Amino acid sequence: MASAIDQPAAGPGASPPPASPCGVRASLDAARRWEPAIDAWVYLDHAAADIGRETLAAGPLAGAAFGVKDVIDVLDMPTAFGRTDIGSGRIAAADAAVVAALRAAGAVPIGKTRSTAYAFIDPTTTRNPYDLSRSPGGSSSGSGAVVGAGVTPFALGTQTAGSLCRPAAYCGAYAYKPSLGAMPTTGMAPLSRSFDAIGVIAASHAWLERVYAVLADAFHLGAMRQCTTPLKIAALTTPEQAPEAGMRQAFAGACDRLTGAGHSIRPAPAPVSFAQVIDDHRTIMLAEAARDLLPRIGADRSGLPPLLAAALAEGAMIRPSDVTAAERRIAEARARFWAAFQEDDLILACPTPGPAPAGFKTTGDQSYLTPWTALGGPLTAIPSGLDAAGLPLGLLLAAAPGQDGALIGRSAAVADLLPRLPRPALPAAE
Repeated sequence: MASAIDQPAAGPGASPPPASPCGVRASLDAARRWEPAIDAWVYLDHAAADIGRETLAAGPLAGAAFGVKDVIDVLDMPTAFGRTDIGSGRIAAADAAVVAALRAAGAVPIGKTRSTAYAFIDPTTTRNPYDLSRSPGGSSSGSGAVVGAGVTPFALGTQTAGSLCRPAAYCGAYAYKPSLGAMPTTGMAPLSRSFDAIGVIAASHAWLERVYAVLADAFHLGAMRQCTTPLKIAALTTPEQAPEAGMRQAFAGACDRLTGAGHSIRPAPAPVSFAQVIDDHRTIMLAEAARDLLPRIGADRSGLPPLLAAALAEGAMIRPSDVTAAERRIAEARARFWAAFQEDDLILACPTPGPAPAGFKTTGDQSYLTPWTALGGPLTAIPSGLDAAGLPLGLLLAAAPGQDGALIGRSAAVADLLPRLPRPALPAAE
């Protein structure tokens, strides 16, 4: 398999990868074929195609099928919050706000994708479509897997630390996480209200743009701005991070492509301690998780997975004064960080240290993404190629809070210069 920097660049005349199914019937058929291999759905609406929803739909996303992470409500579908010990979960009485906006644009939710319990870090049974022995990442495990496999053109996920961009990077997909507070989380089970965000995982940047346009119109995010001039890009370095050799090679190859196309790149050390930001994020997240989830879960916690149970116990012991101090340091870090990049159009970083980890004891290293979530700006994750073993690698692109439309446009310009990944092959039935 060609390495990330050996593959032909996307661009005029380049052959696109095989298209993902778009319509409801095609996506349901693809889901049935892939599900025995990847175990990515907790609920599929098999009747969606039979009652003609895709032919009746109208709007900019007319008839496009999509999946929804199982911590986000979809009308008349169960929400089990990623738990496997409570049956099929409660039936939602209404769409989450983001789901309603997509449905109004003609898109059709066909089911609920597998999530870690309450979007924390205990692994799921979902497998990576590029290598079934590897994790798809988390907590948006199912959404990353179904999009990476080409089952649906996009899916909704969430990110409180690194839960959206990591599955996208591991599964060869694209992702958009909005600025904190830019889109409503109504209809989403909270993990940490200070950091929760609903976002999109998509099969191509074109699909990311189509979905973004709908969300931008619905929630006043700012229209996508086309990139018409060379970009000034800061390539971030942090002492706490040590990417693997394949990731370093892919990152360097992407920088070469960008400079070759006329964009400028400057190495930029992080102006704040990412280690401190991670500590403060954890303090706030766990305290808020305990406050919001423990009343929802109730007295019987026997079915909780171990990492979540330990985190909630820790969060219940955090003092309010410690949360206040962490919130103050996060606010100070945000101000210092974004002040250092006022002259840059884009920040380029690694979303993960390497490809998806082998086995299913972890959803992967989220420390590369947690600081970005805490810093509050919009993010996109885009594939940068395949490593020598044929596993996807990704890049992270970041902009200052409120610059969502500009980021999407600039991300498109970067994505146009990078390799287009082949779709994974459906494993042969045993």
